Amino acid sequence: MKKTLGVLLLALMVLTSMCISNSSSTTSSSSSTTTETPTLDKTKFHFYMYGAATCPHCRKMKEEIPKFFGKDALTYYELQGNEHNGKMFEQLYQILGVTGVPVIGIFYDGKLHAIVNGEFPLEYADDLVEEAKKAKGVLFIADKAYLIPENKTEIINKLEYIFTNGEPSEV
Repeated sequence: MKKTLGVLLLALMVLTSMCISNSSSTTSSSSSTTTETPTLDKTKFHFYMYGAATCPHCRKMKEEIPKFFGKDALTYYELQGNEHNGKMFEQLYQILGVTGVPVIGIFYDGKLHAIVNGEFPLEYADDLVEEAKKAKGVLFIADKAYLIPENKTEIINKLEYIFTNGEPSEV
């Protein structure tokens, strides 16, 4: 019950902090001062993020992920002015229905465990991975929390491909 409440609260936070592609909002959220340490090995995390230079939530996540997980933990794909990344993002839209950025694929030990559409507190990354492992699938956090069951291998393989085959941009 406690974990479910945590995931629902995370989903609510993501929803309220999402940078919708047609929004011109520049409201920024306050930084978390929590100093929780992830229970999983931080060096096994990798984040693949589709974003836009004009999105304040994308900029924040681009800064915070390397600080929290190390400089090599983030691969960033800029959408503005990059046709290849735009086509990859279009595939994310077709599969997941995402229209806003950032969209972040959370990989642990080389495997996709969660996808978050929006900004989220990084100290929850280990909880998302643990929950995905327990639920035997890939978590998708947007306006609600969804589970893509691990037996949906075609979809999961396609998502892993999309997140690992964009054209990296400067972080």
